[in-house]
Amino acid sequence: MVDATTSPVIVSIVNTLETALTPVFLLAGTAGFLNAFIARLARVSDRVNAISDLIEADRELNAARLSQLSYLRFRTLALEIAVLFGTCAGVLTCLAIISLLGGAIGRENFREYILYWLFAGAVFALVGSLVAFLCEMLAASQSMLRQISRDQRTRRK
Repeated sequence: MVDATTSPVIVSIVNTLETALTPVFLLAGTAGFLNAFIARLARVSDRVNAISDLIEADRELNAARLSQLSYLRFRTLALEIAVLFGTCAGVLTCLAIISLLGGAIGRENFREYILYWLFAGAVFALVGSLVAFLCEMLAASQSMLRQISRDQRTRRK
């Protein structure tokens, strides 16, 4: 009697699925980062809209609003870069999964080095997105510290 759990075909399929599921965790983490990046980008966009409404209502573009728009422009650029690199990381991870499955099926033209390049590209793209996010976070914290300082100066007067 053949045991289904020790059958070479079943063991091969289970190993293939285990190997293909490993990058899914990278994909899930990347999706989490993208969610955070997009949520922050939406908040920056709301802030830009609020400042634009203030400018339209007052018909005045003062130095403080110009400064805010400038740093919001930088934050938007950093977040867009983070989203771009994060999306590239997700696409490369999906291609790596497809490559793993294609190699496991037994394609004759499967090249293992392609899999390494896809994973390396995904990791480097994810690192790039995190660096861009770090730049955005630093810009946001610097702006917040400037605003706290400005508020403290106005309270002293």
